Order: sequence, then C-alpha cells, then structure tokens
Amino acid sequence: MGVESTKHIGVFDSGVGGLSVLMALQSRRPEMRYTYFADSLHAPYGSLDAKTLLAYSERIVSFLQSQGAELIVVACNTLTTELIGELRSRFELPFVGIEPAVKPAAAQSLNKRIGVLATERTLKSAGYRSTCQLYAANVTLVERVGTGLVEAIEHLPWTSEELREQIKYFTDEFRLHDIDTLVLGCTHYPLVEPLFCELLGESVKVLSAAEAVAKRVEQLTPNTEGSQPELRLYTSGSAEHLAQLVERLSFTQLKSVSHLEL
Repeated sequence: MGVESTKHIGVFDSGVGGLSVLMALQSRRPEMRYTYFADSLHAPYGSLDAKTLLAYSERIVSFLQSQGAELIVVACNTLTTELIGELRSRFELPFVGIEPAVKPAAAQSLNKRIGVLATERTLKSAGYRSTCQLYAANVTLVERVGTGLVEAIEHLPWTSEELREQIKYFTDEFRLHDIDTLVLGCTHYPLVEPLFCELLGESVKVLSAAEAVAKRVEQLTPNTEGSQPELRLYTSGSAEHLAQLVERLSFTQLKSVSHLEL
C-alpha cells in the first residue's frame, strides 16, 4: 500500500508547538486518524546536540510507527533542517517536514521588508540559509531569535500579561524596521498568532508554514476512503497541562490525552 492510501498520520514536536500543524492537518484531512507526541520534557530542542536530538526522534518515530502511523510529520523546524534526512534513511516511512515560510513571504511582501522570528538554530541552519538565497535574495530580512518564547508558550497562560509583554518586545523591534510581513519560524509561535497580529497591526501580514505542510500531506494522500477519524495525544510532560491547552483549540475526534515517557 503506497503513501497515497495513508489512513494514519503521526505528528511530533519538541512540545505543544506542533499542535499548530496538527490543527491545519485536521482541517484539511478531518477523516484521518492522527497520533501526536509532544516531547515537552525535553523542550526546547534548539538547545540540544544533534546526537541527542536523533536519539529522541528515533524513539518517538518508533512509537508512532508502533501505533500504526504510515506517514510522519516532523512538526519542528530544528529537526527538519538538521535531521529529517537521517530519519528518512533509518525508517521505511514517508516523512514531511516544516521550514519557515520565507518563500511565500518574499512573494507576498509589498515593501520587501520581512521579519523572521525563529530559534537561533533554525536561523543558522544550512537549509534556512539556502531557502533565503533561493527565494529572498532581493528582500531585506530582519531576523530575530525568539529567546525564551518557546518556554513561555509551553508554560504560561496564553492570555497572561507576561507572555504578551514577551511578544511585544519582539513586535516592537520589528515595527521599528518597517516590515510588512512576519514569518513565524517556530511551530510554537502560531499558537499565539492573534497576539502577534494584534501587536503588529493590520498593516503587517503574519505567516507560518503549518498550512503549507497540511497542503503537502493532502497532496500525498489523495485516497482516504475507509479512514476512521480519531485523534490521540501523548506527551512526555504533563497530560493535564496538554489537555488544558487543547481545550482552547479546534480539534475534533479527540479520544485521549496521555502521559508517556519513551
């Protein structure tokens, strides 16, 4: 059976950030079965060495495969840029990764001034630099490392003033540079996209890559006849915390939220 007949998709990230990708996937393919693993215990991945990241990723992919996943979505920019090739060589499964939406941002920007907010590791990665050279050579990129934001989104209430002030620090910086487009280059950031939009104003378009990933998966899986929709969430962190976050998001067919250490 080829990838086009996939009925079960596994998704994972260093924490809750990949939920932004999962929402886009479920919106386009609501009839699918999904298993999601949030490795919140080890978040953020950007501070870990490649050997450790590969070990964690292999355990998670093996678990998702044991649950019946036939296609894996790596909902983490750091893992995609550094390790997706290695994962493809180690597993007989199709993988779909994610990278900052620089290409569509460059095409859509009117004043050719684009902000990119991402982890330091993503901004320094060869994959990201190559994308910029190919698609953003004629635009001004205002790149900033979102120091502390992943941890804040993982642990703070999304309506808290503390989180708002952290995001405002970055949006104020981008406003000084007169950008008209902001790329959210980490899957955690779109979870609080309304805050970015509010603080930047209507003149700045905010983009993430979640929709592009969902569209790619949709293209790869045209035959979903016989699928049984279901969503199961696992986390190496607090299942109670994950369940509270999920209540705010638009998921369907949720069967369980469980703690699991691999």
